[in-house]
Amino acid sequence: MLRYLLIRIARALAVVLCLSAVVFLLAHLIPGDPATLIAGENSTPELRAQITRELGLDQPVWSQYLSWLGHAVRGDLGNSLLDGQSVAAQVADRLPVSLELAVYAAVIAAVWGVPAGIWSAMHQGRAVDRLVNGTAFLGLAFPPFVVGTVMVLLVSRLTPGWPLFSFVPFDQDPLLNLQDLLLPAVALGIPFGATLCRYMRAAVLDVAGQDFMRTAAAKGAGRRRLMLRHALRNALVPVVTAGGLQLGVLVGGTVIVEQVFALPGLGSLIVNSITQHDFTVVQGAVLALGASYVVINLVTDLLYPLIDPRIRTTGARRDG
Repeated sequence: MLRYLLIRIARALAVVLCLSAVVFLLAHLIPGDPATLIAGENSTPELRAQITRELGLDQPVWSQYLSWLGHAVRGDLGNSLLDGQSVAAQVADRLPVSLELAVYAAVIAAVWGVPAGIWSAMHQGRAVDRLVNGTAFLGLAFPPFVVGTVMVLLVSRLTPGWPLFSFVPFDQDPLLNLQDLLLPAVALGIPFGATLCRYMRAAVLDVAGQDFMRTAAAKGAGRRRLMLRHALRNALVPVVTAGGLQLGVLVGGTVIVEQVFALPGLGSLIVNSITQHDFTVVQGAVLALGASYVVINLVTDLLYPLIDPRIRTTGARRDG
């Protein structure tokens, strides 16, 4: 079990390292001269050259990357080119909003997606199955930003008093916090729940056709007991895999939804920094977002042995 954990953690660290290199290179492709951004359009060439040297931008790219990576490992992501604020402080201030939105969306997705998938599998080929499948396909067909935009238009007309473009932290007012994040969470949770529904249905149907299910049925186990006690646990492994991957995508998907609902999360920070050519904030925020995705997938990997203990030995043996 320990070897399994160490291998997964080592792989996650390697992915984060590769991600940091990609993020650094892409951030430096953002148009604009940082020295001009700091000094202003009417500044002298001498001043811009001085700022370039102070920022280390006259060094080779690989040298700049190693310097930035060394500081990033210590938690220093640099300072904003616009206002000089710490990038790490801005990320720490905004990341909880994005994670909170992703958690709310995941809860909404699990509440309707998992039971709907089980219910559909239990009524395979019937009208209920076709209804659930049709609903899931519709949920997958509409991107979250489209759903969010439609919800803004409908709610603004039907319930004008609903707070559409505000945010209150959870520790200040939990009820208002839930109200502020409900609509964007629903916009993200609909397609996520549709994915969980499809995977849950397929996994349950796959498990239902195996020998141990027929044996349990022959011993007199009822249909409900077969599904809930025998099929569900064995069907959870592929669903947890899909859910973990989709949850990571969900964190990244908050970027556009935060813009639709004007939420002060990491996504809006990235979009605003790109438009303002503030590449230090972009690379720090994107790295934090990507690292969150890697951590979520690592947690998903570590859940496998708890769901299916056989993975503890087979996984470690295969990796070795």
